Amino acid sequence: MNFPIRVMLALFVIGAFGGIAAWGMVMVLRAERLTEAQRMIAAGGIVLVIALLAMRVVFVWPAYCD
Repeated sequence: MNFPIRVMLALFVIGAFGGIAAWGMVMVLRAERLTEAQRMIAAGGIVLVIALLAMRVVFVWPAYCD
């Protein structure tokens, strides 16, 4: 399969965001000083930020590549 370089780069960036999100979720859920509510707020924040970054890569980035 011949993918354009921008598609491969976008997939790499989304994968990197996913790796950072997984690392962040593990760190938040293993934190001993946080209460359960604080953990859930932090987990929701991580999900929101990663979703916004992935949305930017998928919808906004192709407009700048052309």
